[in-house]
Amino acid sequence: MYQRVENNQRMTDVEASERYPDSWIIMRMDSISSDFGTILFIGDNENEIISLVMQINEPFCGVIEGLNHRRSLGGVVVCG
Repeated sequence: MYQRVENNQRMTDVEASERYPDSWIIMRMDSISSDFGTILFIGDNENEIISLVMQINEPFCGVIEGLNHRRSLGGVVVCG
């Protein structure tokens, strides 16, 4: 299940991963090379969040893994 994050929470991708350690996070980055952006959605199901990021029409959006989901091969899926 996922939920929309209100209040335009702006932070870096690392801060988002730390703030929502058990979640998958959809972030709209400021630019393609930026680490800073706005959190749009958080959820507890990776497949659901990736499907949602493919459906929304926002530039520079990506999926950030919460700290507890981080793997040794990275933690960011960028679509768009």
